Amino acid sequence: MDNKTNKPKLVFFQWNHEHLPKFLQLHMQLHIKCLSEFFKVIVINHDCDYDQICDTHQPDLALFESGYRTYISRKIEIKNTSAFPEIPKIGLHNGDSWCDCRSGFISDMALWGIEIFFSISTTMAEYTPAMSEHLFVWPNFIDSDIHRDYRQSKVIPVLLNGNSNPLYPWRQKIYSKVSGCFPSLIFPHLGYGSNSPLMFHGEQYARTINSSWVVPTCGTIAKEVVRKHLEIPGCKACLVTEKTPALEAAGFVDMVNCVFANEKDVLDKLNFLFQNPDELETIIDQGYQLAHTRHTLKQRNQIFDWFNLHKNLKSHERIVQRNPFESLQIVEKSSGIKNEPIKCDGIVLKLLRKGDEKLSAGKYEDAKLLYLQCLDYISWMSEPKLKLAICNLYKGDAFSALNWIIQPIQQSLTFYKAKDPDPVEWAYYIITLICQGKLDDALIQAYQFPLLNHPELDRVRWVINNLQDKEASSVSTNNNLHPRMSIHRLPQISMKDWINNLCLMLNACQKWNYVEILNNRIQRKNKSLLKKYGLLIRIYGTNKINTIFKVLTVPNLTTGLPSIHLIDYLIRLAKWIKIGQLKRSVLKYLR
Repeated sequence: MDNKTNKPKLVFFQWNHEHLPKFLQLHMQLHIKCLSEFFKVIVINHDCDYDQICDTHQPDLALFESGYRTYISRKIEIKNTSAFPEIPKIGLHNGDSWCDCRSGFISDMALWGIEIFFSISTTMAEYTPAMSEHLFVWPNFIDSDIHRDYRQSKVIPVLLNGNSNPLYPWRQKIYSKVSGCFPSLIFPHLGYGSNSPLMFHGEQYARTINSSWVVPTCGTIAKEVVRKHLEIPGCKACLVTEKTPALEAAGFVDMVNCVFANEKDVLDKLNFLFQNPDELETIIDQGYQLAHTRHTLKQRNQIFDWFNLHKNLKSHERIVQRNPFESLQIVEKSSGIKNEPIKCDGIVLKLLRKGDEKLSAGKYEDAKLLYLQCLDYISWMSEPKLKLAICNLYKGDAFSALNWIIQPIQQSLTFYKAKDPDPVEWAYYIITLICQGKLDDALIQAYQFPLLNHPELDRVRWVINNLQDKEASSVSTNNNLHPRMSIHRLPQISMKDWINNLCLMLNACQKWNYVEILNNRIQRKNKSLLKKYGLLIRIYGTNKINTIFKVLTVPNLTTGLPSIHLIDYLIRLAKWIKIGQLKRSVLKYLR
């Protein structure tokens, strides 16, 4: 790959990040530097026409960045992405696995006609399982030109830097314990929008780590593999961190190339290492070896792997990723092998799961408390806000429900500027309008995004049509549209149970007339179905009896028409029996 002329050409549609703080701009530049190891990269970071870009550059692959959460960078507009269908297109989710911009990312992918995604987050599929079959991981990495051994004197026993807000509960517990017992250099995080010169980065940041013996960090509430996990050993310091499945998959082993610790044992482990410097140096050396052999930008070839495998992919095959830190591979679809996302089961996921259990059991106040705890960690997360809206609908408080459900929708449409909202959020926004008695508003909103298709939204549209006394005998979808993925997980229940749940909400919100209309519609529908299935059974039975009568040579009626009434069959059967008796009498007489 040293000869650039032999590299395939990649057009990278990257947001305009020129106004980001320098330390964040470096992250974006590293993405380009990594891709340039494997591709000839053309970066497009302005509004453009995809048709013209492809016509000009003739790329082999197109990569679209999306889902970045920022008030500073500018999302670019890209037109005519349906052009050049022969060029593979993939999306790059550049964000956290819990981020409220995920719905905007999914909207972008649908708008641009992209069905394959890469994420820098190892836990993305765990938080958004609807994407898992289409999602691969392009994990964080280090640049060995920056993150290396500068042979600095080890003058800092413990370096504490990085964010320590509620997103980082492990750091909050560990930092206070460690700083009270060991000499520590503390660099407070000044925020992701800060341009302060105290937000050191690049070589200055790397040299500071290199001057340290021990540097604790963690992977947030999601137990993610963040850059610091790799930068610390990459700059030849001892990584102290929380034990997670993602870090183990990356090759980290406790007391071999890192230190896995919690608030109960961290002081004992650090005391042991400072009293046994040879052990500490061995761990540092092994961590450095791991970082520079498995986690530099030269080893992040997952997108290049996908490109090469996709070129020769057959219809009966699929590309899978068994480990985020290993190469991709092709398997037979019939094998049943799919992508295997890492499950770290972070704090918020546990709280959501417990809240869902309470919600399912009808314990709405208990569920609300658990969902509110989620927001204590991530105040902008969409999933607990949807569930809080649902809890309030069951409690009959449609006003509070509207307040919760409107937040993620406004974030997506107003802040992120997505073309359409998450379909499940939109469905429950419409349900909230119905529960407020705003049926006309609900009808208009139900069809405001006609290309938005999802089973939950289809059911809501069915309800709207029935409440408006329109013909809607069954829930139907537009077969020309792919169901839109949602970031939300809802229990898979039958239409009957779903209607029952909706009626509970409507009753709680005192919309008894809507419940009566739906019940009457369902009763009429059930009668119609009984009649329909009765006819189907009759048709099936008639065909079977006619077949049997032919085998037995039961004579037809004088009309010659096929029998369809029970009386016809009885007459034919009686005649057949009578003829048989007559034949037996004649034969007996002749003998």
